[in-house]
Amino acid sequence: MDALLYAFLCLIWGSTWLAIKVGLVGVPPFLGAGLRFVISAAVLGVMLALRGQAIRLTRVDKICILSLGLLVFWLDYAAVYWAELRISSGLTAILFSTMPLMTALLSHFWTRAETLSGRKTAGIAVGIAGTTLLFWPQERLGFQEVLGMLAALFGSLCASINLVTMKRYANRTDPMVLNFFGMGLGAACLLTMSAFLERTLGVAWTKSNVLALVYLAVFGSVIAFTTYFRLIKVMDATVVSLNTLIIPIVALALGYIFLKETLTPVSIVGIGVVLVGVSAAILPTRRHHVGG
Repeated sequence: MDALLYAFLCLIWGSTWLAIKVGLVGVPPFLGAGLRFVISAAVLGVMLALRGQAIRLTRVDKICILSLGLLVFWLDYAAVYWAELRISSGLTAILFSTMPLMTALLSHFWTRAETLSGRKTAGIAVGIAGTTLLFWPQERLGFQEVLGMLAALFGSLCASINLVTMKRYANRTDPMVLNFFGMGLGAACLLTMSAFLERTLGVAWTKSNVLALVYLAVFGSVIAFTTYFRLIKVMDATVVSLNTLIIPIVALALGYIFLKETLTPVSIVGIGVVLVGVSAAILPTRRHHVGG
């Protein structure tokens, strides 16, 4: 059952990159992301109301809500949505898969919670080399594409900072409460950005972008995050984190099948190098035990 849930999570989060791309057709990025989390927060609010449990926020809860709401549901998703206007959904997912590398660096140099082994350091170096390859073909990448890639990396950095913060503070925080308030805060920030920056941009609602919005809100946010926290409780955290290697492959496959997205040969090599680097950095070291 847990294996099926794991595969289900990878499929959902792998497909969200495609859904974001579809949802952006006719809808400005900050407005689309903001409406996504308005719906998600509303669904979670109904679930919390049905649970009938009083909500009391501690100081630590508030720190976690601010971190998740501002870093992930606002800055991270604003960057990702904006990036997907300029680069393919698969490439955005690949760049975002550098998150474990950034998390390892932050955990070592910022919070001192982890040490950098030789293999992890090598994996980070390989990942950086792969990202460099993605930027390499200057004759094929315009200024807007480079900005999109930088935005995706910025989103990954924001998510990494939040993850390190969560590891430090969120041990006893209710995930449903955390996501409810975090998504609400993120939605408010995104819609404020949209009001100031996207006032002159028109909105053209279609069946496709409405379905994409609902899918992202319900499956990509509520169901995916609920499944994620369920797996964290029953599976090894390292195993769960390996979805960052599978998700880009799903995103690339779906982008190729449904959107006919293509990548240059050098970019494809860069993608492979990034995945190798991420794998080397986060896969657990085998330990050989003698005796029983």
